[in-house]
Amino acid sequence: MRSKLFNGKVVSVKTGSGRWVQLVPDSTGGYWLYEPLPELALGRLLFDQEDHWIYDGDLLSISEQEDVAAVITGCQREMNELLESIKRV
Repeated sequence: MRSKLFNGKVVSVKTGSGRWVQLVPDSTGGYWLYEPLPELALGRLLFDQEDHWIYDGDLLSISEQEDVAAVITGCQREMNELLESIKRV
């Protein structure tokens, strides 16, 4: 799954735990994940034909994996809009 947000560029995401993760698109439609400091490879996030994702690594918690996948798939934007609409009510 290749998000329209990326256009082949590196994107940084802050997870709910406060960890910054850089997402680097690869040629297969997956994303290499890196922690910028201390320059640590965190694994890859892979997608199938139905946009289901799987984390190929062992350094991110489940919630961090979900945070990263949500940004890639665009779900994070939808969730933020939902939370803002709830706050206005």
